[in-house]
Amino acid sequence: MLIVEGPDGAGKSTLVGRLVGELGWPVASKVVDSSAKASVDLVRWVEQNTSVGIQPRIFDRHRLISEPIYGPLLRGTMEPGFNDFRWLRRMQRYLREDIQPLVIFCLPPFEYVEYNLLHDSNNEVVKGIVAPMYWLYFNAAACWPDALVWDYTQAGGYNQLIADVKDWAFSKGLYPADVR
Repeated sequence: MLIVEGPDGAGKSTLVGRLVGELGWPVASKVVDSSAKASVDLVRWVEQNTSVGIQPRIFDRHRLISEPIYGPLLRGTMEPGFNDFRWLRRMQRYLREDIQPLVIFCLPPFEYVEYNLLHDSNNEVVKGIVAPMYWLYFNAAACWPDALVWDYTQAGGYNQLIADVKDWAFSKGLYPADVR
């Protein structure tokens, strides 16, 4: 399980597309996005998703990471169920300690994220929360064990990122050694 996280405007979707090309893994369906028409039981989704364990799949965000950031910023509260401290702690520990996914936080400099969002008419909802959203992701990246941080503004870093991802996937038995 490879999770790509970060604020809107940080290059997640571009990186996910490149990772699909490099690894050949499928992208997990988005459970919630701005075009969602129906309500999804996120607690049930998390429980079903994590019960699969480690898997060769790329997530463009995972609700256990993004909901504690976006929920309070957008709604002023956490999604029902995520506000149950014991459940959230148990699921967070299970994800981090038992599944041990590789998490890549997309964090170019703040000014780039701010510029991208201010010039994107599809992200009107998050324009007013750019700074807190960015810095909450910055903090999440600092707290996540063994996370990788991707800054698309740094030349030459992509090859090292791919090497690190492939090494991790190989160590988890998710990627064959002969194609590394």
